Amino acid sequence: MKALVIIDMLNDFVDGALANPRAQAIVPALRRLLEHARREDWVIVFSNDAHEAGDPELAVWGEHAMAGTSGAQVIAALEPQPGGRELVSPKRAYGAFDGTGLDEQLRLLGVDQVVLAGQHTHICVRHSAYGALIRGYEITVPRDAVCGFEGVDEEAALDYLRDVYHARVTTVAELEGTSARRDRAA
Repeated sequence: MKALVIIDMLNDFVDGALANPRAQAIVPALRRLLEHARREDWVIVFSNDAHEAGDPELAVWGEHAMAGTSGAQVIAALEPQPGGRELVSPKRAYGAFDGTGLDEQLRLLGVDQVVLAGQHTHICVRHSAYGALIRGYEITVPRDAVCGFEGVDEEAALDYLRDVYHARVTTVAELEGTSARRDRAA
């Protein structure tokens, strides 16, 4: 069973306190991927920074995505539909699995593969991939649905995920096509 984990596509990271110009560029691919995941009945997780005063990240990046603020909300274009198979998972550190209970939730839903998308390829996606690896998940990263900051070598970040965490690097179209081929074969 697959889970789509959308990481930090939040108001503060798209056009707020830590706005990333590259984030807007991946929104169309993320929307397609999200719609695909909903059609395919994947588990969907929105892994979102939701900081509290004193969190270590705040010393590095300044105040951003504070719990309970609009800056910590998923952008409207990707609005979650929380329910049994669509989860909002707040995090206080880079990785989606760090102190969040996400592993336990995914295991209860029978998930063994994660598709990691969102921001930032070289930070939160990377730490989430590590968390997935050490917990035994298969990892897929669609290159057109992730981004780093301006100036970050995106290919190097993707190579790291592939080489160190054995992530399958693909595209949204390839993920959509894989399901279409499976359906035709059935």
